[in-house]
Amino acid sequence: MITASVIVPYYGERAALDDCLRALGRQTLARHQWEVIVVNNRPDRKLVLADGCAGLEVTVTEEERPGSYAARNRGAALARGRWLAFTDADCMPDERWLEAGLHHAARHDPLGGHIRLVSRNERPARSLAERYDIAFGLDQKWYVDKSGFAATANLFVSRRVFDAVGPFDARLRSAGDWEWCLRAAKCGHPVTYGPDAIVAHPTRTTWLQIARRALRVQGGMLALHRQLHLELAPGAVRSVIDAFYPRRFAARIFAMKDSGDRSWWQLYVSACLINGLAVAESFRLRLGGVPLR
Repeated sequence: MITASVIVPYYGERAALDDCLRALGRQTLARHQWEVIVVNNRPDRKLVLADGCAGLEVTVTEEERPGSYAARNRGAALARGRWLAFTDADCMPDERWLEAGLHHAARHDPLGGHIRLVSRNERPARSLAERYDIAFGLDQKWYVDKSGFAATANLFVSRRVFDAVGPFDARLRSAGDWEWCLRAAKCGHPVTYGPDAIVAHPTRTTWLQIARRALRVQGGMLALHRQLHLELAPGAVRSVIDAFYPRRFAARIFAMKDSGDRSWWQLYVSACLINGLAVAESFRLRLGGVPLR
């Protein structure tokens, strides 16, 4: 058995996937110790990679059931490694990602690695949407410390623990990483944060991207609460209160205000508006709507 299997769900982001594979091709961990599995979750669009893409031997497989968690389960079922390293097609792992992640995960299993948000624009040129995503986007340390889960954009888990906890809940379109980590903690395997195992994730640059993520996450959290009867932390499912006072983000917003950042009020209003959309989404879903992917 090899040491690690890198599992990447794919849903049509070809340029991003190519960047991800190039980043994986620069890993410091010896090549013979790990494999890459890309799971195409859009079988209607055939994914063909060139032989030796980025100097890697990549296994491409398909998962017809819609949803990234179904795709991750498919990759895990095919994996030959003693460790499973999950990331996303739009992430670019640091060259020491595997080496550092496996080092920390050997003592802390499962492990959520750091997600560094990267912008193509210098600060003065960043749009308000991009600044919003930098301020309130993927914060893996906060997820692990405050909510007890790690986003699957950067998650290491041993095959032993994954098999003991069970696969991701493929019924969920979002928040399946939250549900899995809660289940792992109940089995005696709480997730730990690993700051040195780093993947870069591009910032979202438009309000449409940010709104779609908020709606998708709201749907996932509502499903956890209603379908699986899980008790979630206050604020996990956004309520009408959050449309006027964004509880999760308030401390960061007021810290920006205290530091003299004049954009704090714009981010405050933006957070209220995005939360308002999420609340509206919860009503749509309660009336029988289908969750977004």
